[in-house]
Amino acid sequence: MKPPRYISRELFVRGPIPLWWLAAAGRLGGKALHIGIYAWHLSGLQDDLCVKVSTSKLQEFGVGRQSAYKALAALEHHHLLFVERRPGCCPVVTLVLRSHQASATSTAADLS
Repeated sequence: MKPPRYISRELFVRGPIPLWWLAAAGRLGGKALHIGIYAWHLSGLQDDLCVKVSTSKLQEFGVGRQSAYKALAALEHHHLLFVERRPGCCPVVTLVLRSHQASATSTAADLS
């Protein structure tokens, strides 16, 4: 069976997204995985690893402002992304790939 085709104007997450990245974000708990998937969604739309994350848009995904800030801090602490914070502005997030992450040693065996 073929996977469903993209339907015009429907939101999607463009891949590939590294499985180790999703697994690491999922292990952090809280809303970290929600924030991570949203950041990857924006990255796919803009074709750039550096994106602005609007906390008001995150509320559509069930993520409040304070939860978003805590999740961004957790993702940044575990080197899954970098965050540029400026007063009164949306955080600018840069997603980190394995090639940029020296401390990541996850393999397929780690995920099972």
